[in-house]
Amino acid sequence: MKDYPRILAAVFGEPWLITREKHLAIERILLSRLEGEKAPDEEMETAAEPDLTIEDGTAIIPVHGIIGKHMSGLAMMSGGADLDAIGAMTDAAEADASVNRVLFDFRSPGGTVTGIPEMGRKIYRMKKKTLAFTDSEANSGALWLASQAQEFYATQSSAVGSIGVWTHRLDLSRQLENEGIKVNAISAGKYKLMGAYWKPLTDEERAILQARVDGIHNEFKLAVNARRQVDEKYMEGQIFNGEEAAQIGLVDGLVEDISELFG
Repeated sequence: MKDYPRILAAVFGEPWLITREKHLAIERILLSRLEGEKAPDEEMETAAEPDLTIEDGTAIIPVHGIIGKHMSGLAMMSGGADLDAIGAMTDAAEADASVNRVLFDFRSPGGTVTGIPEMGRKIYRMKKKTLAFTDSEANSGALWLASQAQEFYATQSSAVGSIGVWTHRLDLSRQLENEGIKVNAISAGKYKLMGAYWKPLTDEERAILQARVDGIHNEFKLAVNARRQVDEKYMEGQIFNGEEAAQIGLVDGLVEDISELFG
């Protein structure tokens, strides 16, 4: 796949707004492909990105799979929701005179950070009534977006939350040393090689990365509380079922399925 370098950089180097379990699945699929193995069909299954539909004046915008910005490679491997497509559907719904309200249907564990704050603000600023719904999961980056709708509903057994952000860097320095491999890197710029896999992070570099993650987390929490008041103790990465999410204010109520929102 021609975009492997870009995918590797994103998977192992960028901050993520996604559940750890789903990220592990991405890592497993990617590494197996790099090793020339074919991933199981169920992991490699991809579906065409669902389109905007309009029903009785309600525009339904699907947010299904891993959320990313210009990340077609990840979408191809694991199924995904491209923020450009979501944004285009949002604009179309806002401009359509036949649409009275917009319903975002979430089935997502989250995704990359890039593009999430901007899309969240787009949802928050919409002039038409906005609703969010999940009957499976709306976690991490997906929760960020869902929380920006005026109303957010979930089924009892759905998974909602994971308000947190994380990143990681591979440190293969010990392995390379044991194998007698030495990397002679030549660079300019004190932090140009921060996080390079052939050397451990310094305390200063770790502090820089931690500050970046903390900053995104704080922005995440502020975005959630722009629409609904949730105690900070519930915004430390926990995942709740729909009933728990309603009790703590992450969602506005429980429904049996999406059809109840058309009643």
